[in-house]
Amino acid sequence: MEPNTTLTLPTPKGPWTVAFPREKLLARGRLPGAYGYDLAAHAFRRARAAGVPALELLAAALPTSWMVNARAPSPVFQRWLQAPLRPAWEALLGALSQGPDGWLGAPRALRDGAADAVEALSLDGHGATAVSKVLALLCPEAMPLLDDAAVAKVTGLVPAPTTADAPTVAPAHVPPTLDAFCGAVLAQEGALIALARGYPTAPLDAAQVLDRLLWFESWGWRLFAPADPEAPRWCHVRDGMAEAIVPVPGPHPPMAPGACVDLLTVDDRRWVSAARESLAGAE
Repeated sequence: MEPNTTLTLPTPKGPWTVAFPREKLLARGRLPGAYGYDLAAHAFRRARAAGVPALELLAAALPTSWMVNARAPSPVFQRWLQAPLRPAWEALLGALSQGPDGWLGAPRALRDGAADAVEALSLDGHGATAVSKVLALLCPEAMPLLDDAAVAKVTGLVPAPTTADAPTVAPAHVPPTLDAFCGAVLAQEGALIALARGYPTAPLDAAQVLDRLLWFESWGWRLFAPADPEAPRWCHVRDGMAEAIVPVPGPHPPMAPGACVDLLTVDDRRWVSAARESLAGAE
C-alpha cells in the first residue's frame, strides 16, 4: 500500500491526515450499495450534461438514496415531490449546482436559504441527512453525505455517534459543514483529481472522492473487520502526536469497536511495531 501523504480533512482540532486513500476508496467501492450509488450518481451527471434539469431527476434520485442507507420512506418521498415542497428542492439544487467555489462565493441570503429549504423538507424525523443523500446524487460537486459521523468529524457541531441509525444533523448545520467540506475540496483539488483518475470502480469527481474518504475516516473503517483474526484490518491508532486510521496485520489485541488504540497501552510489541510502521507512512 502506498499512502497519499498530502490528503487531509478539516477537523475542529486541526487537519486530519487521510492515510492510504486509494486503498480506502477501493474497500468502500466493494460494498454493493456504495458501488451502485456511485454509478447512479454518474448516470445522473451524464443526464444533467445532456440537458435534463436536475429537478426532473429528483423522483429517480429519491429511492436511489436508499443505497447509502437513507432512512426516509416512500410516503416522505411522495410529499417531497409535491407542492408546496418542490420549490425547496429547486432552491437547494440551484445553490449547489455551481460546485464548491460557487457555494463558497454565494451570497449570504442564498446560503441561509439552503438551511431554510432543508428545514422545509424535514418531515417525520427525516431531515438534513436524508436530504443530503439525495442531493449528493444530483449535485455531487458540492454536497457530501451528511451523516452524524461526518459532520462531527469536520465541524464538531454534533456529537460523535455510536450508531448510524439515528441522525441528529440539523438544517442549521448544513451551511457550516458545506463551508468546511468545499474549502477542503478546493485546497487539495489536484490530489483528489489524481485519486479519481486512478479509481477503477466508478467515475468520481474531486468532491466525491473527499466525501467517500470522509465517510471511511469518520465511520466506515469499522465495517471492514475481517473474519480471520490474523488478517490485516483497519485500525484507529495513536502514538504520541501521530494518529490515523491505518492497516495493521493480525493477530490483533482486544479493542473496543470504533475505539482509538493508544499504542502506549498495548503490550503486544509485534503488533505495536506493525502499527507504527503503518503510521510512519501516514505522516
